[in-house]
This record gives sequence, structure tokens and C-alpha cells, in this order.
Amino acid sequence: MVRKGKQRSFVCSVTVIVALSMAVAAFSAPAMAASVSGEITVAGGKKLKNMVIYLEPADEKAAEAVKNYRVTQKGRVFNPSVMVVVAGSSVIFVNDEDQEIDHNVYSLSRTRKFDVGLASVGSELVVDFPEPGTVKYYCSVHKFMEGTIVVVPSPFYMLMEEPGTFTLKNVPEGAWKLNAAISHRRYAAEPVDVSVSDGSVDSVSLEISRKRKKKATE
Repeated sequence: MVRKGKQRSFVCSVTVIVALSMAVAAFSAPAMAASVSGEITVAGGKKLKNMVIYLEPADEKAAEAVKNYRVTQKGRVFNPSVMVVVAGSSVIFVNDEDQEIDHNVYSLSRTRKFDVGLASVGSELVVDFPEPGTVKYYCSVHKFMEGTIVVVPSPFYMLMEEPGTFTLKNVPEGAWKLNAAISHRRYAAEPVDVSVSDGSVDSVSLEISRKRKKKATE
């Protein structure tokens, strides 16, 4: 973690800033790019919400993008409260309050545990997110403040507010796995292999189902 004042002098490898109230992150189309589309279904018809579907590179042709992520802390609220970042990038947490209000940002998530300490107005603190997974974070000063960062392995993803059809654009050639990050801990997706080689790929089906209970060991 790096502390910074109003003057910035830092170089960090960070990717797109995305508020999950939006749908698909926009990227410049690489050469020979295509779209991957299909449908997400949930076994049993459960109405799961806010699923992030994404492509995970399965060979060396995976593409990378580099941009900035920022989470502000204004009005005692994290904004955006939910965002997607690409693994290997960083997030800048900015205390942008109009009044002299301190904040602390911390997480006990397995994917990324961190604690930035007490941050005064104007502080900008950087946290890196090297591994894919879901990170829930909080402010120890204001118990009602919380946010979520979904770390995905590539910049090709989409927020789905409910099951249905999807389209991921500007996907380069190569072998990929289609997967989903789901907030409901009792459900999981079965990854699907996707090969992009000659034009767009459609009719891809990804099913989400209830996790099987582990058998008790004697």
C-alpha cells in the first residue's frame, strides 16, 4: 500500500474503472477480435442477481488492458460500492469528504486481506489485487459503509442483473473459459470452454447450479 497526498507521483499497473450499474466495459478492439454471446441459466429457476460473467484466458493469447480504478469515500459512502477489476491491477481509495471526516478501509476476505489504516480528508491509498476472487471491504469508523470488488482474470466481462442472454465484445483469438462470479455462496457456475478462431462465437450456454454438499468424513 502506498500513501499519497494531493500531489501524485506514482506509477501503478491498474485496469478499467467500472461501476457495476453499467453493463459491459468498453475496450479498443484488438486485431481479429470477435464477440462471444449466449445465455446464462440457473438450475431451479432461482432469480440470482448481480452475476459477473467473464472470460478467463486458457492459452497465451490473453489480452491485457491498463487503466485507472478509483473508489471515493464521500458522504460516508463508497462509490462505486461494487466494481470489477482485472487481476494484477490496483485500486485507489480516495477520501473525498467535504468535511473533516476520517475513514479506514479494510478487508478480511480470503482473496485479499488488507487494512489501509486511518485516512484523513484528501488521502489517496492504493491497494493491489493480484488474484481473481471476490473481496468485500468495510470502513471500521463507519460500520454501515461497505463495498465489493470482483477481481476477474481478463478485461472481458459483463454484469448481469439477472439470468439471460449476454454478449462479450472485442474478444481476441484464443482459447478461453467462460465463468461467473456469484454473490450467493450456495451457487456456482460450471466453466465452459470457448474457442475464438474465425469470427464471433454464439449460442454459448453457461449453467449456474446449487453447490453439492460435501459428505462428512468419518
